Amino acid sequence: MCVRTTCHPHVVDEAVENAARAALLGLWRDGSPVVRPKAIEKTIALGWRRWRTFGRRHAKRSGDFEAQVEDLAKGLRDAFEADRQLVGPLMEHYRFLARTLGAEFAQAH
Repeated sequence: MCVRTTCHPHVVDEAVENAARAALLGLWRDGSPVVRPKAIEKTIALGWRRWRTFGRRHAKRSGDFEAQVEDLAKGLRDAFEADRQLVGPLMEHYRFLARTLGAEFAQAH
């Protein structure tokens, strides 16, 4: 499944999408407990949608990379965890995942 079929067709270029996929696979191989190989395409699609709407949802913090990473981490947590109150220490793993994706997504601008 291609990210472009789940988002807008022209939003993520193929190089950024491939780099994000490779980065997620690398995190999974390194033992990340929040990267699920069967959900990598969904993670990229959800992450990209959240990343590109940050400025609209948080106009006062637009351009703040750290705030955008935190927002992405929370969005990924909410998308993949049944109860966000029970995430606890996994939140640090979601932040690392978000920082990794954010670094790739920032290349698209």
